[in-house]
Amino acid sequence: MTSFIIINFNTNELTKKCVDSIIKHLPEGSFEIIVVDNDSMKADKERLKEELSDKCNILESKVNLGFGAGNMMGANFANGNFLCFLNSDVELTEDCITPLCDYLREHDDVGCVTPQQFNAKGNQARSFRHKTGIRHELFGDSIFQKICPRKFPDPDQDFNGQNIEVSQINGSFMLFPSDKFWAVGGFDINIFLYYEEYDMGIRMNRMGWKNIVMTKYKFKHIHGATIKNHKSKTKRELYISKIYTYSKHHNCFISAIYRLLNIVILSVKPSKWYILKAIIHSNTLGQSMRHQVAHLSTK
Repeated sequence: MTSFIIINFNTNELTKKCVDSIIKHLPEGSFEIIVVDNDSMKADKERLKEELSDKCNILESKVNLGFGAGNMMGANFANGNFLCFLNSDVELTEDCITPLCDYLREHDDVGCVTPQQFNAKGNQARSFRHKTGIRHELFGDSIFQKICPRKFPDPDQDFNGQNIEVSQINGSFMLFPSDKFWAVGGFDINIFLYYEEYDMGIRMNRMGWKNIVMTKYKFKHIHGATIKNHKSKTKRELYISKIYTYSKHHNCFISAIYRLLNIVILSVKPSKWYILKAIIHSNTLGQSMRHQVAHLSTK
């Protein structure tokens, strides 16, 4: 059985479409759905329960836990052999779950899979990213994709149904064997938003497990719909998570260079100066939205 875990934060309409798409495309009895409400507005939460209480298990958090902790809350109630974490603005367009689970059963060296992502207009979108680091900040990915396409495949190309091994898959759709998910400790609850897939990808690789995009199968993602009302806060959070996750997996010297490089890049972009305070601060993680959830709460 596959356990789907979906976080709802004032997105009940999107969450309902996501849940309905699972029910529509998957065989009955092959799944369970767990929705974690991350302290939504009262009206949104009530509508969610009214529409979905007979279709899934709804868990209510008293505070906004963010992505990592919210998903971990749901995972602790999951019973499936596989755990599938979906953004609420994702919709299944076919039964991609059965072949993905079959692949995981047949390949014990794989820790996480995802299908090919398509956007709301039906166009192919990026389903993975290359490893974040100093090289990426200085040069981007384009030059390396041209020089060494086998190691750095272009995320925008048509892969003709191939399975692609990548550093990190898209965080909007992540499917794990439950034993491997728990073996690496699940999501890092220190990360409120962004870079969870980077962190998880590294930890999976260190255990000897691959991250695979199965491009033969697809899903729809209305990208950014879950965070559009807090754009400046989430952009700031992206850099906080970036600095934290990079420092977590690298030594102090390399991490200091990476932080300094990001400070220099932001300093020449006046529109992003509001981010600088957070990443210059000695306790960057302490500047996270996690510590400002009162400002996002409606209570």
